[in-house]
Amino acid sequence: MSDNRYVLTKYRGGVLAFSINMLNNRLETVCFYKGDEVNAANIGDIYTAKVTHVAKGMNAAFISYGKERRGYLPLDTRFEPVLINRKYDGRIKEGDEVLVRLDKEAVRTKEPVFSFQLSLTGKYCVVTNEKKGRGVSKKCPLDMREKLKAAIPGDIEYSVVVRTNAAALKDTDILTDECVRLSGRLTTILNDGVHRTCGSLVWRAPSAYLLPLRDNHSFTYDRIVTDDEGLFEELSEFLPAYAPDLLEKLSMYQDASYPLEKLYSVDTKINELLGRRVWLKSGAYLIIDKTEAMYVADINSGKNISKKENSQYIYEINLEAAAELMRQIRLRNLTGIIVADFINMEDSRHKEQLMNELKRLAREDSVPTTVVDMTALDLVEITRKKTLKSLQEQFE
Repeated sequence: MSDNRYVLTKYRGGVLAFSINMLNNRLETVCFYKGDEVNAANIGDIYTAKVTHVAKGMNAAFISYGKERRGYLPLDTRFEPVLINRKYDGRIKEGDEVLVRLDKEAVRTKEPVFSFQLSLTGKYCVVTNEKKGRGVSKKCPLDMREKLKAAIPGDIEYSVVVRTNAAALKDTDILTDECVRLSGRLTTILNDGVHRTCGSLVWRAPSAYLLPLRDNHSFTYDRIVTDDEGLFEELSEFLPAYAPDLLEKLSMYQDASYPLEKLYSVDTKINELLGRRVWLKSGAYLIIDKTEAMYVADINSGKNISKKENSQYIYEINLEAAAELMRQIRLRNLTGIIVADFINMEDSRHKEQLMNELKRLAREDSVPTTVVDMTALDLVEITRKKTLKSLQEQFE
């Protein structure tokens, strides 16, 4: 028995989307999207852009992709650029017009990051304008990989990587159909893009608040709920293309006497996620702070001090804190370097077991996360790939 819900609502001038397990009233994912329709950009958007400057020392270029819109473009030789104004001769020059894909959002003083790699992501595969190649996610069971790889049509001229979601498929024809559909769409984008003027949006990727419905593979949603007609229409268009099995679970919340925000205690949950302190059931707590260079998490034993000298008890608190820390990292979308200061443990076996548990939890994160090491001062170093802004930055 489960009751996992995905909820979308207009909130604080933007769109708030979150998944919640109603059995324990715990959030699993949170996304807040705040931006006007004219300047909004989604990860995966494809634009025509003009190279304004080539920084050879950085092996990168700076581009303009619209009025007063600038970006950073690494000159990655793995991907051949799709030039609009001339034939590619191995060089990128100032004034070149090129098709680019948005890889990372702008963060504070840093400009958005783009790539020559033009790709389309579906529920079961990713199609990219690279040399013809075939791959399957390493997270798929070994005995399934050859079967999934064989489902990729041989006549597709693009590179195709099968996603972890495909491991749950009983009928691989669904994967085959998606490969064909995405490759056809990419061909259209390439043919259309080379005829567009600079600054044009050639392909609009799905909004970030819709992606958990496409990308989640660890469990299914029992209900998808929104109280906004515009969001309901957007979901009605998105689900058939990216998650058709969820369409029948979509519903419109219409009880004006008891708003959706109040039903799910939205204000309380968001304020907790934006706060520094996170309480644990044991009475211990985490303090999460942001410095200029990294995030810092400090684990404190809190109110429970009667067993404080017991090594097993401290180890159990650290295990509880580890699970909550990795959950908070995911919910708050903390990225870059994260340093965690757990309660000191003398037993080397406990330290090893804590590190193993952190690594296990990191593997469950959909965003690439690495538990690096425990330093001589017993500080745990974690790195997490940055794509979207942190939750705090989304609300700023």
